[in-house]
Amino acid sequence: MTVIGYARVATRKQRVDEREIALTAAGADRVFVDHGESRNKASLPQFSACLDYLRAGDLLLVCQLSQLDRLGRDDRLIALLHEFGERGVGLRSLTEPAIDTTGPSGRALFDVIAVFAQLRSEAIQVHRRDGPAPARAHGRDGARPTAMTKERTAVAIDMRERGATIDTIATTLGVDTVTVQRALLSNPDGKPKLGRDGG
Repeated sequence: MTVIGYARVATRKQRVDEREIALTAAGADRVFVDHGESRNKASLPQFSACLDYLRAGDLLLVCQLSQLDRLGRDDRLIALLHEFGERGVGLRSLTEPAIDTTGPSGRALFDVIAVFAQLRSEAIQVHRRDGPAPARAHGRDGARPTAMTKERTAVAIDMRERGATIDTIATTLGVDTVTVQRALLSNPDGKPKLGRDGG
């Protein structure tokens, strides 16, 4: 297994050393680093090179999951995690213990993500097929639905019960932390329990 590190820094003036040292100390054989604020994947050449370099059985190591959440639209992270699962590439976050797909519990996260990705794909197909006119004909006024659907809430509950923080869940689902907290608190079963800080 080859361990590959990836990091992003906002500007070239920002120190890269700490992240590179942390990733190397955690076992990264090679570290890719991108600079800049852009959310455009095309402007992140080192991330593209990192994806090309990864092979089945490799492990991608990041300091935190948010290093991967600025790579395009909000649902890009879901697609990316799904892609890692299909390619057999592991993922581990140094600061978020719940994000480690090298063990049974972590591999289950990929299963959850795969289900969510499938549900999202089916929802897109239905939306394209029906469009706003049929929706209105069926009594739906086209108002924006809540970001936390039943499927997303189920994913959030599962991740929370596996020890993921609210921030990690929000990043994974592409929503804000308040949305995740509301969904979890409104869960009929009243679980999982949240601390005062939501973490």
